[in-house]
Amino acid sequence: MTSKTKFSVQPRTSSSAARVALVNAEAAAVESGTRKGIQSVDVGYKLLHALQVSDRPLSLTALSEATGMTPSKCHGYLSSFMRVGLIAQKESGGLYDLGPSALQLGLTALERIDALQEAREAMVLLRERLQETIVLSIWGNHGPTIVYKQEGPRWSPLSVRVGTVLPVLSATGMVLLSGRQREAVDALITKEWEGTPSDSPWKVDSVEEIHTLLERIRIKRVAKGRGNIFPGYSGICSPIYDHEGSVCAALMVMGEVPQFDRSENGSNADILRRAAEDVSRRIGWRGGNNKK
Repeated sequence: MTSKTKFSVQPRTSSSAARVALVNAEAAAVESGTRKGIQSVDVGYKLLHALQVSDRPLSLTALSEATGMTPSKCHGYLSSFMRVGLIAQKESGGLYDLGPSALQLGLTALERIDALQEAREAMVLLRERLQETIVLSIWGNHGPTIVYKQEGPRWSPLSVRVGTVLPVLSATGMVLLSGRQREAVDALITKEWEGTPSDSPWKVDSVEEIHTLLERIRIKRVAKGRGNIFPGYSGICSPIYDHEGSVCAALMVMGEVPQFDRSENGSNADILRRAAEDVSRRIGWRGGNNKK
């Protein structure tokens, strides 16, 4: 049974702001401790979380250490979770792992995810925080394509249109390419590199240099624009990962140069990276499982 992350382009609705407000209210309630809950559920979830973040099944002793619960207390919760299929015990060694019910819950959640909606809500918050234009792009039929934007609150002559196809050798294009295997992009970037004008800021001496840039993006999770698309403006771009660890979208912040800080190690880059990672986790990315 497989599940694909949905990245359908839907018309903007007024419910987006309401959902963002609801998420903020929920987060505030949790942080302030005002939301009432069932303590036993909170405690029991520690076992599920320990198995979720582990790369292998765990023993009762390991679960006890990971959760800070006594072995006898762990065993009581494990017995209940096993009855409903959230946890299963392996026949060999008696180790515990997530069960079939946990798998079905995960698959159902993935099927219901609208990745674009998750990204939209993050873009609203990102725009409010950075006071700049935010752009979301995916790899379309003709290359890196803008599918959604949030205009910055300050007036500017910058016109970013939904549907615009960006160059492969752009910050957005490079971020989207960074999630692909080398053999899958060699022909594409070779063609783009050969057709790049000599005065382009993306012109390098060899295709190998482009691969070096792609590897840098994989490590830093951010790419700096070079101001070659929208005169007077540039940006920084970060990848959004799906549940398989593939780059499914690129999130960009754009601002007027030279005032806009587009350095890879600047505060704007840090804020953008965290926002992209948050969206990635919301659509199933576990972190560190990126495909190359």
